[in-house]
Amino acid sequence: MRPFQPPPARATRVLLFLCVGIQLLASLMGRGFDSALALGWGLVPARVTGEVVGLEQGAPPMATLVTYMFLHAGLLHLAMNMVFLAWVGRFVEWLLGPWHLLFLFLAAGVAGGVLQVISDPASMIPVVGASGAVSGVFATYALLFARQGEAPATVFGLIISGETVRALRYAALWIGLQLLVAVAFNLPGAAPGGGIAIWTHIGGFVIGLLYGVPWVRGLARTRE
Repeated sequence: MRPFQPPPARATRVLLFLCVGIQLLASLMGRGFDSALALGWGLVPARVTGEVVGLEQGAPPMATLVTYMFLHAGLLHLAMNMVFLAWVGRFVEWLLGPWHLLFLFLAAGVAGGVLQVISDPASMIPVVGASGAVSGVFATYALLFARQGEAPATVFGLIISGETVRALRYAALWIGLQLLVAVAFNLPGAAPGGGIAIWTHIGGFVIGLLYGVPWVRGLARTRE
């Protein structure tokens, strides 16, 4: 009897190919091209909110809520996100299917970008990276593949399902970690070269939790 082989993670590979290919091209074209690419196709909150005008090069402002996910601030930034995506993406794709993975990735990235814009609407600093999108995929992965369930809880007389309790637990842990990262890297003088778009991570993770809860409930019913 042949061992079970999960289907090929085609959507995960497409996302990896796009992110890696774009970053390698930007690196080969030189630092000036890389900077122009980030300014024109990265997420500049002030462009999205209309706080600044005159930066017409690159993608339309609203489109940068998508394009920023496929740009990265150097090879190390790229490697961190892609290793994480390769790890969790294939498992989520195996269980949910390629189209659901693509939708989750994009929805989490857009939500994280919107939250980042809301947090600093006048910022002229380009936000780049798939961190928010990958955070969403990780949140869904964490819910789907957690080894131990949660018991329902009662809060102010309301019964909260075990899936919701688990989602809230992961959300609290992730958001707490992101806030610690923000303190370490984003405060003035805390670390040279700091500047982590913390709200993209948090926004993406919350979307991943919301997306994952119905799937967890469906799987639980299937097992019954």
